[in-house]
Amino acid sequence: MKEAVTSFGITSMALDKEGSRVWRGRIRDILNRQWDPIGGCPVDEYDSYVGKIAAMVRDNATDEALMKYFEWAEAVHMGFDRFDAERARAVIASIRELGTPP
Repeated sequence: MKEAVTSFGITSMALDKEGSRVWRGRIRDILNRQWDPIGGCPVDEYDSYVGKIAAMVRDNATDEALMKYFEWAEAVHMGFDRFDAERARAVIASIRELGTPP
């Protein structure tokens, strides 16, 4: 986010919308390429998870909190009754490599 001054002299944080879209798209790519617990799904299959994950990273969630979210997604929400923690750790590391949103 960039600091911006409005016409009234009030400072606000301007959101880099295009940069944010690109960053979220990279999260989507990671979920599709590295996570993909269902296997071979359409590219929009995990879109419903991108927003929550992006918000968690933006809000400085711990890796443990992200792990719990991936565990919930796989074992509960998708109903697999299993969780691949090693895969989730690799996904989290790749997401962290993206850095914080613009």
